[in-house]
Amino acid sequence: MLLKQTPPKRRQMISLTPLIDVVFILLLFFMLSSTFMQWRQIDVSSPSESDTEEQQLTHITLLSNEGLVQVNDQTFLTTDLQALNAIVNDNSNAVFVIQVENGLHTQSMINLADALKTAGAKAVTLAGIE
Repeated sequence: MLLKQTPPKRRQMISLTPLIDVVFILLLFFMLSSTFMQWRQIDVSSPSESDTEEQQLTHITLLSNEGLVQVNDQTFLTTDLQALNAIVNDNSNAVFVIQVENGLHTQSMINLADALKTAGAKAVTLAGIE
């Protein structure tokens, strides 16, 4: 009696090419969608009592999210670098105390502190909530 035997089916190998393509596409996606920002740290110190006796305090009030500030009855924008540099140069050893009006964004306060440090302020601190 003749039996027909079919050869056993060979298992097909899984191709790795599509897998590698998907991995590269994901890699490209995450590389292109990531933001590469330079993170900086702003040193905000609280003056001690001995510091305040030796140094004067210059109060800066942030009035709006657009960067409107008030210093010694002068009102200007933080983008006005000449006015900001003049205030920092006039009070070179002062401690700049930032007071923020209610309802303003934290980012606008950070922008003001950053602008003060860029203008050359040696000490910047935040006013306490009253």
